[in-house]
Amino acid sequence: MRKYCISLLLSLLFFSSYSQSRCFVQGVVRDKLSGEPLIGANVLVGNTGTSTDVFGFFSLEVLAEDSSLITASYVGYKSFSRFMKLQTNQRLDISLTPGVDLEEIQVEAVKKIENRMEIGVVEIPVQQIKTLPMFGEPDVLKALQLMPGVQGGADGRNGFYVRGGSPDQNLFLLDGTPLYYVNHLGGFVSVFSPEILKHVKLYKGGFPARYGGRLSSIVDLRMKEGHKKEHHGSWGLGLVSGDLTLEGPIDEKTSYLVSVRRMWLDLLTRPAIKIGTRNFSMGYNFYDSYGKISHEADEHNRLYLSFYGGDDRLSYHYKLRKEDRKGYSKYLWGNLLGTARWNHIYNARLYSDITLYYTRYRYRLSQYSKLEREKARMIYDAGFQEAGAKADYYWHLRNKLIFRFGGGFSGNWYNPGSITHSGSAENTAGVNNRLNGINSFVYLESEFYLFNQLGFNVGSRMTNLAVDNSNYISFEPRIIAMLQLGRLGSLKAGYSRMQQPMHLLSYSGNSFPTDIWLPSSSKVEPAISDQYSLAFVRSLTNGKFELSVDAYYKEMHHLLAVKSGVTLVNSKKWDDNVEKGGKGTSQGIELMLQKKQGRTTGWVAYTLAKTDRQFENINGGKAYPFKYDRRHAVSVVLNHKLSHKVDFSATWSYGSGYPTTLHTTTYQTIGPVDYFDHLRWDWEDSSTDLESDDSFDINGEAYLYPGKNWMRMRAYHRLDIGFNFRKQKGKKERIWTLGVYNVYNRQNAVFYYFDHKDQNRSNPLVLYQQSGFPFIPSVKYSVRF
Repeated sequence: MRKYCISLLLSLLFFSSYSQSRCFVQGVVRDKLSGEPLIGANVLVGNTGTSTDVFGFFSLEVLAEDSSLITASYVGYKSFSRFMKLQTNQRLDISLTPGVDLEEIQVEAVKKIENRMEIGVVEIPVQQIKTLPMFGEPDVLKALQLMPGVQGGADGRNGFYVRGGSPDQNLFLLDGTPLYYVNHLGGFVSVFSPEILKHVKLYKGGFPARYGGRLSSIVDLRMKEGHKKEHHGSWGLGLVSGDLTLEGPIDEKTSYLVSVRRMWLDLLTRPAIKIGTRNFSMGYNFYDSYGKISHEADEHNRLYLSFYGGDDRLSYHYKLRKEDRKGYSKYLWGNLLGTARWNHIYNARLYSDITLYYTRYRYRLSQYSKLEREKARMIYDAGFQEAGAKADYYWHLRNKLIFRFGGGFSGNWYNPGSITHSGSAENTAGVNNRLNGINSFVYLESEFYLFNQLGFNVGSRMTNLAVDNSNYISFEPRIIAMLQLGRLGSLKAGYSRMQQPMHLLSYSGNSFPTDIWLPSSSKVEPAISDQYSLAFVRSLTNGKFELSVDAYYKEMHHLLAVKSGVTLVNSKKWDDNVEKGGKGTSQGIELMLQKKQGRTTGWVAYTLAKTDRQFENINGGKAYPFKYDRRHAVSVVLNHKLSHKVDFSATWSYGSGYPTTLHTTTYQTIGPVDYFDHLRWDWEDSSTDLESDDSFDINGEAYLYPGKNWMRMRAYHRLDIGFNFRKQKGKKERIWTLGVYNVYNRQNAVFYYFDHKDQNRSNPLVLYQQSGFPFIPSVKYSVRF
């Protein structure tokens, strides 16, 4: 009887609606003016709906009828409506017109938050990112920092800490390809220019099985394809950098997008420093270059080529004529990325996306010195390369039964750091300690519904890491359950296991500050996380407002920390120089109320969270607060369109103080005590701290500490505002962007330290605060043509 009931249930689920003739409607939703595919547009046929994917494509199974109403909508665009005769499979490409007056845009068909099979997911429209006040430089990561569950680290930096994770636990995907270094200027600006992006999506939990490789978050960024109909461009000059973007058609089926950005301040600072000192010059700059070619061969095949390259460059030059001495130090670090994609539609039910990619991160320090006739050179290299292929398939069996499956592999080449010396008398090559690894994975996920109100996304991902004569096989189950409560909203629950096969060691030694990516080894296991999520979501006033309440609990295992006083340079046994087997827990509640449509948009977000770390040989084996554990965080974001020519934006952020370590007792020592490396107060964001004991000595004084991160810094809060003034003249639009960072000049602490009031070291030590950025006005001028 039991088997009979199960069989009957499955029969009703899969075959009940096939008593009537059915057909498929499929196509692409585009911007009518540019031809750019729209991601997440909503298509409705009768009472059956779906959303477009990352290529703007949709496929919908409907009843065959003589007259069916088809509607399509997208936020910021006027809705599309048409009656069509549907008797056989139909191809329907839809073009939506951007709305001139946001109040006139229809929103009836917008897919509401309670209907999305997602939990812990955040999306910010790129146009909204461009309006936020960010030092005059619109920035994707700073915008995401304003979301609940995301912390930014030190003041003004682009640190990215999601639900208690470290920076290396975030996977950044640019057109599906991983990017390993995402900041410029020490975290002041990210590498992602909003001018080339069309979609930004952050996964904090409830990870679909198609994503993997990191513990804490996935940031999926999609580049524009380029204008399909006309040649357009823009250029801008801001407080930090200038940029130029061009896009347009190559032929009827092919379009291009190119963009460059460069920091320009060094063009002023280098000559100024040289004039002031004559014997010394210093310069710093960064650049980004992007490119993309999109080709639509026919209705079933599309090809894409994407490129990104960017570097930071820092150099010092000196020349002392009296001593016949000169030299330089040059630092270089950055990314290179290339992607080729083939998107193929087999039929109305099945399509695929095949990707080949290459990505590289490098760091190089070159030093040269000459004293009279003696010369010496030194080159330090570190970096990481990855080349891979993957295939993703989408099988639309029914509207309420969808499968995704695929797999891939990648080869990884690691250079933990090597030094090459050369001089007048000898040439010495540094140790070659490169490491190699191979990653492979397969996944399967299914989205289905029971009785319309109860839906599931169930999947699993299996990965294998082959490295250092070891194989690590991981089974990663994922599940999301959604119960729709009608007008009351939806309840969602999720579980995700994630594995991370590589580790980021942020080493801040005396000579070689760098980030080193390393694979797991026979001694170091891949890191693992288990995250449990529960959420209540509801849309209000026909989707104009969205309310979400998320709770989560996350456990992390096999974390690392660099041991005190060690160097990773030229060390073949790097895995002996780290603390292994670390644990971490993170738990919290996130609340968010967001207004998504109309002249006034924005959100209010609050996060209550707690996260800690635990290592056997740190803090006496006891758990201690994570470096960026923040108990309370609030963000308020406001965008208001004052007129067609002027819009205003403001952001206010508040956070309780980060934990820090300060001593409580000082005493004189007879002999030296080991230096406490991790208290050099390096305020760069890092994923691993340099750890040590509970005392150290400076100038004969030893300091005692009651525990790691035992006290809290002052609370952080800041207000930023910005205005955009637009003026249309013919086909050109001129934009003045004016902003103020830290409007009321709050002195937010970056770190604390003790020092004597004057040179007399007999005076008692006094606690000082190093503050972050003060009141800073900014301006940017842009032209679109």
